[in-house]
Amino acid sequence: MKCLLLHLLTALLALLILSLGRGALAQQTGAGPQPLFGQITGQVFCQDSGLPARFATVQLLPEKSQQSPQVDPAKIRNNPDFAKELAKAMAAAMKGSSLSTVTGIDGNFSLDKVPPGIYYLIPQLPGYRSPLSGLSQTERMKADADTVTSVESISEKIVVAGGTSTSVKLVLERGATLGGKVIYDDGSPAPGVMPTLLMLQKDGKWKELWPLSMLPAITDDRGEFRFYGLPPGKFAVKATLPVSQPMTGLGATSVALHMNPGDALVVYQGGALREKEIKPIELGDGEHRDGIEVIFPVNGLHSISGSVVAKFDKHAVNSGIVELEDPEIKTAIRTAIIGEDGTFKLSYVPEGRYVLKATAADTEPKSGEAPAASDFGRMLNSKTIRSYSPAEMPLLITEDVNGITLQVPDQK
Repeated sequence: MKCLLLHLLTALLALLILSLGRGALAQQTGAGPQPLFGQITGQVFCQDSGLPARFATVQLLPEKSQQSPQVDPAKIRNNPDFAKELAKAMAAAMKGSSLSTVTGIDGNFSLDKVPPGIYYLIPQLPGYRSPLSGLSQTERMKADADTVTSVESISEKIVVAGGTSTSVKLVLERGATLGGKVIYDDGSPAPGVMPTLLMLQKDGKWKELWPLSMLPAITDDRGEFRFYGLPPGKFAVKATLPVSQPMTGLGATSVALHMNPGDALVVYQGGALREKEIKPIELGDGEHRDGIEVIFPVNGLHSISGSVVAKFDKHAVNSGIVELEDPEIKTAIRTAIIGEDGTFKLSYVPEGRYVLKATAADTEPKSGEAPAASDFGRMLNSKTIRSYSPAEMPLLITEDVNGITLQVPDQK
């Protein structure tokens, strides 16, 4: 027993000497584990008031974009351990959320456990300019080289090293505002409409801007709207006739969505019905502009209706879409779903020249699935048994045009 204790004491002494030796060697050579993360602290102020930016968001955007992991919904749904797969997918989607935070009531913030690298600091507060205020939804999602270039000119770059803490002071500048209302030409307001803000690019094309709040602007009961925190530039506002409406009610089905994209007339401010007719609104830095009107016409609109049939035997096809295209810009401005009986209808069409196009197929319900009640549901829950080549027809609309027949040929 005494020998065993002696051996244990000898082993412990050897381990102690070895650890002390390693510690001395690490101090002499500077070796040893290095801190993996850095820290950024700071405060955000509002330039116009000089007061703290309370509960503003602060995001770190890496100089080199990082692609989000791809998640396959089918893999999650079909996995027997559904909850575990869903948790993994949520964790993947939330990866990197530690690189953002919210300031306190004093405007202070702290970002801890920041991986070493080069970042752009992006503060945001409603009403103030953000490096993201001039970007579209697609540009924000991609965060590619072009996006970083546009952010770099008006955002602070910071280098983070492991084991270091950096303090910064950020200042938010008040952005421009653009306000107005959406009404019908008889003077009645159009509530519940989601106007879209457009910005004119250097190439002469219009780009849709995504609201910084991630929530669309919706007209109130008086039809009024307001966009804020805008950079200097040339803008336009468009709105779509509110033919698609969510409905809440009583009973088992308390929420429903009524949607008819074939009736979704788009109108721009000043009564323009096409992009080429837009008169841009120019805003300077921090400028306020009100009184913008987007007016839906009540009269002077027409309908287009008809059917789509197979050219070889004239039977009505039961699936597909019909598009109304502007022949000048070669863009579909309206889309209607082909009904089960092959019919379609487009309402609220202004006078002018168009091209009517049909892309169609014969379908049947997927095995094991009951036929869907709506045309859109049928398209999703059906399989194609025969496809056809597209068909098109030029149209000059000066009045209602009904009884059109579009014949789709067999695919070559």
